[in-house]
Amino acid sequence: MQNMVKLWQNIDTLKYHLYPSQLLSGDDIRGYNFLLDSLLSTKMQAQSQKNENKSFSQYQHSFGGAFFQIMPATVRGFSVSIKNADVTIHLKKMLTTIDPNPFCKVEFRASFLQRNGYIKAVQNINKFLRDHIISHYTIKISEIHLQCDVQGYNFTILDFHRTKTRTRNNRYYDDEIGCDSFYYSGRSFQGFMKGGGDYLMRVYNKTKEIKKFPNKSFIEGLWRTNKDYDETKEVFRIEFQIRREKLKNMVIDGQVLDGFEIILNNLNNLWARCLDDFSLRDLSDQDTTEIMLGFKTLKNGDQKILTFDAVRQRFLRSEVHPLWKVIETFNGHFKTDTIETFVKPFTTDFIYVHNAFKAFLSTSLSHYGDLRPCTIEDAMNKIKEYTEKKHDSTVLEDVYSKRLDRFNRLEVKDLDDEKMQQNKHYFVNRVFDTIDQTYNALHDEGVGVHDWFIKDFSKFIS
Repeated sequence: MQNMVKLWQNIDTLKYHLYPSQLLSGDDIRGYNFLLDSLLSTKMQAQSQKNENKSFSQYQHSFGGAFFQIMPATVRGFSVSIKNADVTIHLKKMLTTIDPNPFCKVEFRASFLQRNGYIKAVQNINKFLRDHIISHYTIKISEIHLQCDVQGYNFTILDFHRTKTRTRNNRYYDDEIGCDSFYYSGRSFQGFMKGGGDYLMRVYNKTKEIKKFPNKSFIEGLWRTNKDYDETKEVFRIEFQIRREKLKNMVIDGQVLDGFEIILNNLNNLWARCLDDFSLRDLSDQDTTEIMLGFKTLKNGDQKILTFDAVRQRFLRSEVHPLWKVIETFNGHFKTDTIETFVKPFTTDFIYVHNAFKAFLSTSLSHYGDLRPCTIEDAMNKIKEYTEKKHDSTVLEDVYSKRLDRFNRLEVKDLDDEKMQQNKHYFVNRVFDTIDQTYNALHDEGVGVHDWFIKDFSKFIS
């Protein structure tokens, strides 16, 4: 058995977005936009002037003595990009504090995260943003890569087939768009990838990557801090890429991994979830080769096709690979809680009523600028007028009509649908009575007539 060593573990890539905070004042927004105007002016200078090599001239901006280069181009959705040796920051103007879109994107350099550690690196950049960009903001991580460098185990093509995942696409290496893949340099195996896009695992030979890209050799200095590092052996990196679309579907202790702090405080549990979703199994070379080929050779020389269930049973009977035991902690921290997958509720669940009602309030706030009884009443009256004009029916008649349409299209696929189907006739029989009663109460006599409704609503939103 090889002596497997975990050399170094950290966050390798970190990208996050900044969203407007309700704590911002009008002066804060004006000051931020004034800074943007200055940066955009410098960007235009950089675009209009080229040096003798016909490349864009480099212009810098000083933020309290910290110099950033102003880039002549930026990424989609932002107005200007600035960068230094540690980070790249993309910015755009802010119009209001209730804008649901980010006004800033921050991308950390891997060398900055590795040399300083992710905690210190994040603290330094957040302080810079507060001091020189804008005082208040909300952070949401858009992409994070967790990595672990190991020595004493050399991955082969068989490990690609030893890895148990939930991904359904298996292809030869072509690109990184939603496919499992493995890749070579010449005839030398370099590594493999499982998953794609929002959630994937990469395993690759880090030693050979450094030889090809010497600017990445900074990591070797960090390896040497580990007393078990052997310069004569190759180092492989295991890296998990998780993007926001996947993080939003992960839940721990009832909370979605949507915020900045909850993710950084649960890296040990996120690492454990990744190891479980991309599990290297302790299968023999013979079993793995047969899985790769899709058949096994019997003693008489005949070939027996391995069915999907036969392969599944091999994985179920197998144990976790010893390497996964070596790297089971994240920076020494064991798993403390289980990260589960968010299960989308049925459309009949109350959570949809909750979300729809909050969406109504949020949209009304965006449209009117405040939430008062008069604005709510105006919104309901406009909804009434629009529905009568477009559908020639009242609001509630239109709502019930759409619900009836759904019942008519209903196919019994699960218990939830079956219950709805059973209640269909009772529902239909009561529809028109309910329409008359509710509509008369809220619409025919006018919303403003029933002060109790507006008063109760006012109490709720205040």
